[in-house]
Amino acid sequence: MLPVGLYDSIEIERASRPSFISNVPTLKGDPSNLVIRAAQIFNRAASIDTEYAIRLEKKIPIGAGLGGGSSNAAATLRLLNELHNSRFRTEELEELSAKLGSDVAFFIHGGSAWCTGRGEQVEPRVFPGDLWVCLFKPGFAISTASAYRAYSQLAANCKRGKETDTPWGKLRNDLEPAVFRKYLFLGLLKDWLKKQSETLFALMSGSGSTVFAIVRSQGEGETLRDRFRAEFGERTWSTVCPLNPSDAL
Repeated sequence: MLPVGLYDSIEIERASRPSFISNVPTLKGDPSNLVIRAAQIFNRAASIDTEYAIRLEKKIPIGAGLGGGSSNAAATLRLLNELHNSRFRTEELEELSAKLGSDVAFFIHGGSAWCTGRGEQVEPRVFPGDLWVCLFKPGFAISTASAYRAYSQLAANCKRGKETDTPWGKLRNDLEPAVFRKYLFLGLLKDWLKKQSETLFALMSGSGSTVFAIVRSQGEGETLRDRFRAEFGERTWSTVCPLNPSDAL
């Protein structure tokens, strides 16, 4: 798992009454929101009943397979830990994060890592910090649960994504066969990206709906993005950002 230079912003302060404000109207201030659940889990673990005013400014698309909700949950745990004078060690925050989702621990850790188990076992790994990534997300979201449900219904011999040799090893996404069957554009998008001269490697991110291409520089990324827009139009959200940035922590 690798961080990318695309960030949401969270502000948290003590308050007499709880509140949650976001630039995304569909996000509710209840336990269906990972930020709220993270605050509740932190308070229970710390045996406190502090109320918080939380403001979340989202730039990471929802339902994109980019870990936006998980990173928000991890940031909440880390911010509350600072607010309460670093009550928990990093290892203890990782244990709390496992109650929120499989990949939340990765964002507690920060930096490139090999994640196993359900994603909660995080082992730091060295990865180049001079590459860039182009992210492309169509105008639809994919829930992680629905992707895994579709995967579970595949025949055993279909539960494996196409493997590609890269400078970083053999890489694949086993959810692609399940997701591409329903969302045909994602398979088309990946195939198109693989044919472009700037692309070092292309893959679906997580459970989708984002497909990414790794490139050598920001300039190459912008060129690829412009060509994509000329070919497919403006309806697909896209951005170019650093891959594995040094400020991921």
